[in-house]
Amino acid sequence: MGMGGSIFFLVLGAILAFAVRVEPDWIDLGITGWIFMIAGVIGIILTSWFAKRKRRLHHEIHQTYQQDRMARRQAVRRADAAADNGHSNAVYDAEEPV
Repeated sequence: MGMGGSIFFLVLGAILAFAVRVEPDWIDLGITGWIFMIAGVIGIILTSWFAKRKRRLHHEIHQTYQQDRMARRQAVRRADAAADNGHSNAVYDAEEPV
């Protein structure tokens, strides 16, 4: 249900519980309104919790990706330096005329 659906249930429940004055015999609109409001509040809480969890997980994945990327770059630089006898960039050395 997302945040919009939760707010919709909350508002619908408030309307049914407090604004509607019709009392049909087969349903109690006050109780129904309170049930909708409770469902809306639970939906808002769960949506917020899942969004927070998703942001944290995304941040952890991104941070791990950045660390791996930096480690790979450092390994390539070390390998290039070792292969070029101390030169830091093998691309420029390959382009120089012999």
